[in-house]
Amino acid sequence: MQSPKDTDSTASFPSESVSTVSARFQAKGRKKRIALVAQGGGQRGVFTSGVLDSFLDAGFDPFELYIGTSAGALNLASYITRQRGFGHHFITEYTTHDRFFNLMRYVRRQQFMDLDWALDMAGPDHPEGLRVEKARETLTNRAAFACATNSHTLEPHFFRMFQDDWLNVMKATCAIPMLYPSAIGIGEQFYVDGGVTGAIPAREAFNRGADIIVVIRTEPVTEDKAPMSSVLVENFRGRMEKRLPDYLARLNIDDRMEKLSEFHHQLSHRLEEIRERYREKTPEPLWHKLRGMMQQKNQNGGRWLFGGDSIYRLHALSGHKLNADMLEMLTRHFQTYQDAIEFMSHPPVRTDLIQLAPHQPLSSSALLSKPFQLEHDYQGGLVAGRRFVDEYATMLSDVSTVKS
Repeated sequence: MQSPKDTDSTASFPSESVSTVSARFQAKGRKKRIALVAQGGGQRGVFTSGVLDSFLDAGFDPFELYIGTSAGALNLASYITRQRGFGHHFITEYTTHDRFFNLMRYVRRQQFMDLDWALDMAGPDHPEGLRVEKARETLTNRAAFACATNSHTLEPHFFRMFQDDWLNVMKATCAIPMLYPSAIGIGEQFYVDGGVTGAIPAREAFNRGADIIVVIRTEPVTEDKAPMSSVLVENFRGRMEKRLPDYLARLNIDDRMEKLSEFHHQLSHRLEEIRERYREKTPEPLWHKLRGMMQQKNQNGGRWLFGGDSIYRLHALSGHKLNADMLEMLTRHFQTYQDAIEFMSHPPVRTDLIQLAPHQPLSSSALLSKPFQLEHDYQGGLVAGRRFVDEYATMLSDVSTVKS
């Protein structure tokens, strides 16, 4: 296997020259609010761990705002507490532990992932847990948020990290439907994995006033531009169009649909037909075909959706039936993900956005990755982080509102 040092490039950045970007950052002579956004991705988050460890090695943190989802939020937590190696340790030691998730126990006995145990190990009462007081010190003049999805409205909610209920917030942002048994209660509402509606919460950073947004991703940027099509979807498109208006009205997403690519538009039609079949309690022979579509990594980017291809296989093995609520989450994810891609591809004029992403698809999966795959991707993240620091650290630090 090729090591990260042997590859042509371990990360992708904007196509503009560094000098051009630097000149724009310095424009108008005022300081800039810089945000750091971390995508989720389960065990693929080990790449993000490497990037952030390189940032810590360089003493690089010009960020006034941090926003993360799922594994991204967990990695940001270790960055904010200044605990180099914590994210790597959590993913490689806890998420691969038999107690966290055992495939056979899940299939045979429907035993869910033990997220509670893993996050308890990350708590302040554990010798290797997160240093909460250090985090609160770091956040004196900054803010950090973790994204979770309201299980009733399917809207994203951004909770402040390291507040009194911070462990529940971390649990909510990581609570993957199908793999975790219930939604997490916070206040009077219940929440599940933020990846359903905020896999890459870059827009939220803009909404909170960021002038420069740095996004750490767990998939190559180029994959978003890959052509997507499906004969299976096209065949059903005509007969499903009559059902779509009511569906869109109920979800209140008409404005988002205008931004979707042709593939995602067709897929929404496709999912609605399946949901209608469930409502009518008729046999549903199309699930296997849909699952096959999602498993095409070159088309789907191997991205989050309930852990990507690994979770689809687990779902099939477990014998669980896909219900209407899960299909609604599935559709919602595709819509919000494409909205995030559109935002990052064409950010508002007043905002600069830099994507730090692996040049090639990561070796690891969302779940059930091999140790050598995780280590390969972590090393790739370290190299990518060092390269980013070399190219951008000085200019970002010079314009940041955060005092060094």
